[in-house]
Amino acid sequence: MNTVLIVNEQPKRWKQVGFVVVAVLFTLFGFFFLQGATEALEPWLPSDCGGCNGETFVPDSYRWLAASHGALVAFMFGGSLIALLRRPFEKPMLLYFYAVGHLLFLATFASTAPKLAIGKAFVFIMFALTLTILYAFYHNRAAAIKLAASTGYSSPLLVLTTIAAIFLIPVAVHAGIQQWSETGEHFRWGEHTAMLIVLLYGSFLTASQRAGSFALGIIVSLTFMYLGVSALAVPDHPGSWGIAGGIASILFGVVYVSVMIYSKRMR
Repeated sequence: MNTVLIVNEQPKRWKQVGFVVVAVLFTLFGFFFLQGATEALEPWLPSDCGGCNGETFVPDSYRWLAASHGALVAFMFGGSLIALLRRPFEKPMLLYFYAVGHLLFLATFASTAPKLAIGKAFVFIMFALTLTILYAFYHNRAAAIKLAASTGYSSPLLVLTTIAAIFLIPVAVHAGIQQWSETGEHFRWGEHTAMLIVLLYGSFLTASQRAGSFALGIIVSLTFMYLGVSALAVPDHPGSWGIAGGIASILFGVVYVSVMIYSKRMR
């Protein structure tokens, strides 16, 4: 009886192959169609070409906010899917983070730019389809919908998350207020708010030390370091954290990953 139960619990071949295929496709979709990878390079490779169409370039004043877009779409969302390519069904927390991250983005979109959100309702449909397809191929979907209880949180990582929240929550609130005053058809400031919320949530989940937390911690620390380097590249652009903030973000990312590795070895 036990042998049959174990066999039945194994993921079917079509799910194993299918999930990897759709994860790769959605990663590429985020990198290029949603311009996560290309906008991540904006601090160093500006695309502002003066008279170009507004849909095909990033204005110079938005280069830091483009980096924020890259951090959210390429680093955190894309990074989660890349981490799921190897043994995906052993790390449901990563798919959970990917899903909740999208829900946080959509909630921020609707609350900080309601008129724009109504006009671009297809974004909600697109992300709903993306999550539906990923979960359709995921073995034991329940584990990625409601996470199992943590066996214990990492106190050092919770402290670091709290420190980050003290500095970043005011930044997120300010960006949300800026989005309300945005007159153009852009969701740059609001997306910055969403990115910071998702980043802090990812840091909190990493502290839970569930399966997949190490991969998520790497993603979180790389995102902090990337944002720091980006701030150094465009220190005077609107919203940028500047030289001091950039250095602090890089150091925080280094400390975060160091503490995480040390905690893992001590367990």
